[in-house]
Amino acid sequence: MKILLTGATGFLGSHIAETLSTHGHELLLAKRTKSDLWRCASLENKVKWTNSDSDTFELDVLSFRPNVIINSAWNGVSAGERNSWKHQLDNLCYQQRLLDLAKRLEVKVFIGIGSQAEYGTFDGCVDENYIADPNTAYGVVKLAAQQIVKTFCEENNITWYWFRLFSCFGEREAENWLIPAVIKNMMSTDQDHMDLTAGEQKYSYLYIKDVTNVILSAVKGNAESGIYHIASDKLRSLKSILVHIKEYLRPEFCLNFGALPYRKNQSMINGSVNLKTRKAFGDFEVSDFSSKLIQTIEYYKAIYNDKR
Repeated sequence: MKILLTGATGFLGSHIAETLSTHGHELLLAKRTKSDLWRCASLENKVKWTNSDSDTFELDVLSFRPNVIINSAWNGVSAGERNSWKHQLDNLCYQQRLLDLAKRLEVKVFIGIGSQAEYGTFDGCVDENYIADPNTAYGVVKLAAQQIVKTFCEENNITWYWFRLFSCFGEREAENWLIPAVIKNMMSTDQDHMDLTAGEQKYSYLYIKDVTNVILSAVKGNAESGIYHIASDKLRSLKSILVHIKEYLRPEFCLNFGALPYRKNQSMINGSVNLKTRKAFGDFEVSDFSSKLIQTIEYYKAIYNDKR
């Protein structure tokens, strides 16, 4: 397949690109002019590139003639920007540019990346029939984007998939996210402890390559259009994950569980029922969690050692 992938320089996008390239798909990767390509170092000469903020972007896409468009770009993912309406609403304009191109090119499949944030605050394991009730600008605009994708694609005979991601982890994640941040603290010789909440929250953490397995299956477009979850079937407490990291990396490090309060409206059980996704795209959670967590630790360990 010929695939246009946006957001290719981000954590998720770079892994999607890597998976698709490994399986022989021809890629046009969209980035901003000033994007850092460090996550895509292994792909730089194996794919085509276009700058989404350049005057030639649409011409580049029309010339490439993709069969599939995957939009993994999203402005305002960091915690500080999730309630910035300006940052969030900009994403709808960009998505519409892609949808208009999809119509002109008569693409086979359009894939958008959603979030469990579209459900708002909930406790438990939910499926795709759970009522969306977002309570952040990020969640509201993600839900609006999903509705636009559905309506536009159905009007124009385009197969569409909206993948709501829950918690995931792996190499190349930003350093301010939980797992890399904890590893970084433990690697620092100036730190001997870290203050945390009680860590009783249970999340459905999934290794990033298991996430991209679903995207890989979806590019064929054989499943029904719709909303699908991508998450682990197993809930794991944050405390158990962080203790695992500590015991492997630095047993003497002190994790001060309970030193910080939970944030307002904290979900304590944030899980997914994945029957619909498995039925449509097959088994995708194929990695051993423990071994992939250790692999991730070793990845960041090497980075932090190199910086010393």
